[in-house]
Parts: sequence; C-alpha cells; structure tokens
Amino acid sequence: MTRAVVVALVMVVAGFGSLFAGRGVERAGACSGPGPEVLLLGAPVIIEGRVIEVSPVEASDGVFTTHTLTFEVVRGYRGAAAGERVQARGRIPIPGVPVMCAQFPADLVGRYAVIGLAESEDGAGLVAWATHMLYLGAGDPDPADERYRRAVDLAAMVADSDPAAPLLSVDGDRVVCGEQATFRGVRFPVGQYVIHEYFGEIVAVVQAGQDGTFEVVGADGPGYGCGTAKGTQLNVPYGVWTVKREPGEPAQPGSLVEVAGPPLDPDVRVAAAGRSFRVSPERAQCGERVTIEGAGYRAGARLEVVFGGEAAGVAVTADDSGQFVLTREIPEVSCGGQFIVVRALRAEFAEFGQLAEVGSALVTQVDAAPGPPDVGDSPASAGRGPNAWVRAGLLVLAVAGLVAGWARRSRR
Repeated sequence: MTRAVVVALVMVVAGFGSLFAGRGVERAGACSGPGPEVLLLGAPVIIEGRVIEVSPVEASDGVFTTHTLTFEVVRGYRGAAAGERVQARGRIPIPGVPVMCAQFPADLVGRYAVIGLAESEDGAGLVAWATHMLYLGAGDPDPADERYRRAVDLAAMVADSDPAAPLLSVDGDRVVCGEQATFRGVRFPVGQYVIHEYFGEIVAVVQAGQDGTFEVVGADGPGYGCGTAKGTQLNVPYGVWTVKREPGEPAQPGSLVEVAGPPLDPDVRVAAAGRSFRVSPERAQCGERVTIEGAGYRAGARLEVVFGGEAAGVAVTADDSGQFVLTREIPEVSCGGQFIVVRALRAEFAEFGQLAEVGSALVTQVDAAPGPPDVGDSPASAGRGPNAWVRAGLLVLAVAGLVAGWARRSRR
C-alpha cells in the first residue's frame, strides 16, 4: 500500500497547493511608510553639507553601532546656516549584519548629504536617521543630477526657505481632529490645484488667481493621527499638486508644488468614524440590480457612485447618520472582465477619479443569475439523480479495488 499512500499524499499536497496558487508573494512591509519629505516636516534642522567626522562607537545593539556625526553645513534650510557645524547621533549598520531599508553606509565620512535632523526622544540633542535623508553622494554633487536637484527642491519646499516660492498655511497654525480647516495659499502661479492629505483624501480643489492667492475650507477635518492618544506630537502632511488632464480621462494630480505640515492639536483626539462600503449580492450578472450601501460618512456628504468604465455615476447624499443606500443595474460598459468595480467618489471631486475615492467594492461577474438549488428533478440535473450517484459510488469502489490489488502484487 506504500505507493497508494504516496499517491494519496501527493494529491492532498496538490490540493492544498491549489488554494495558494495565484496569490503571489506580498512584498515586505517593513520598509514602507512616509517619504522623507513627510518625515522632514517636523525636523527642527534641515541642511545640506558634508559629513566631516564620525565618532568612535558609543553603543551597539548587535545590529547597529551608534556614533556622533558631525556635519559641515554648506546650505541651511531650517535651523542652521552655511558654515556652521552641526552634530547629531546616528546609527550605522554593523558590516556583515543584514538589515532592511535604506541605511547610512559604513564609509560615511566625506559623504555629501541633504538631510533633516530630528529631536531625540530624551531631549538630549539631534538625531540623524537615514529615513530623513533626501540625498547622499560620494563627492560634491552635480547640479545637473536629477536626484540632487529633486532633493534640494524638496528641502526648500518643506522648510519654506525660498521667500519667492508658493506657500500653504492653515488658519490658526494647527489642525484639529473632527474640525474642518481653512487653507490659504500665496505666491502660486495662476491655475488650478489639488490639496491632498498625504495619508488621506483630497481636501480641496482650488483656483489661484492673478494675485497668486486662494482661500478654501477643507472638505473634512484631518484623518492622520486622530486615533492616537492625547498629547502625541504629530504633523499632518498636506501636498499641493498641479492638475493634469488627459483627453477622456479623469483629472489627476500632476507635479508637487508645495508641502505643508501643520501640527495636530495634541489635546483633541476625536477618532474618525469607521467607514464601510459594500455591494450585494457579491456575485451578479451584467444588467442585474445590486444594492450599494455605505456608512461612516459625514452627514450630508455628497457622493457619486460609479461603476467601472462609466464616465459619470449617480449622485447620492449621506443621511444624518452618515449612511446611504442605492440600488442600480450593472451597466454593460462595466462587464468586460471577471470583476465589476464599484466606487464611491466625493461628488465635488469626482472628476479627479481614483484620488477622490472614499469607498470601493468588487462584484464577481457570473454568466447567469444564481438560481434555486438543484434538487435532482430539473433538466439541469439529468444524469445526476440517485441512479447516477450509485453508479459513481460503484466506480469509486472498483478503482479502490484495482489500487489495492496493484499494491498487493507490488509486495510480491
């Protein structure tokens, strides 16, 4: 019976393997997170310059060694001036020990960096993290190097160090959980812009006039950090983007023009309501009516429910409890694949497509509408009645007998 057992085991393993087939391998999430321009928003010092000294090892945790890094400032964006020397504690990976994400190299002395330096948690001075680094080069930077130019632009943008550059500010110099904020812009070129919370949604679409200014109240209060404990110090990151339009396509953010990070009021932590968005049934055929339900939205919020492929959807308004229910037929234009996408967009920002999304769900497309269970007396069940089950059972027994006989002969 050994071979029969092996065959059975192979079939079982193959069965389990089929459960995972096609799922793919998820990328490690340890290195994901906000970009350095976001981390720099709360940095008291932003500089570019050379690392002229790295102290001997001051501490080690078996993966990193801690050193005091001395920077000679070539250009100061915030908290330091050209010609100064600034010290910060930094960690360098121990050679031969594998670590993830970007890190300082072991030969850090002499490198040229554009970097933000943070306050240490114990208040003992500045800390240098590789995640706060916009640029690191082996020698003097090439002004034509796109990486260097981008780093310089971001450093100036975050620090607001260029008095001629566009500037975004928030009324009261802070944002409050659960409260809308008023945004003001100055020195913006004439045109339309999108204000977007980095870890949230579109806040506003604005038009800068000939004087380069705008003022707008955000659609909702901040989302970032509002579930944290009171007293937590956080900066809420906002970006201002140009608007890019392609013929027949939704408008999308073009290039980043300004970054702002007003502090989140540390004494107010109203957690945002949890949203839900679902479509039922989850399996349907083209043209079938489905029910779309949403909850957790702002009372009175105007939304647009759009099926994939549609140029425009159907408007709906959340009630006083932040809920809505809508019934629609699945349009033919949405039925090109296995799944049908259903999305909720903010009505006032619907033209901005994906970045205006505040809910999404998938419906599996079927060839025919699901019907009642087959009980064996319908035409579809022909050949599957009681006699058919008996024949199938006899066939299984016959195959089992053949396998057992083959196994007995194999032992002789």
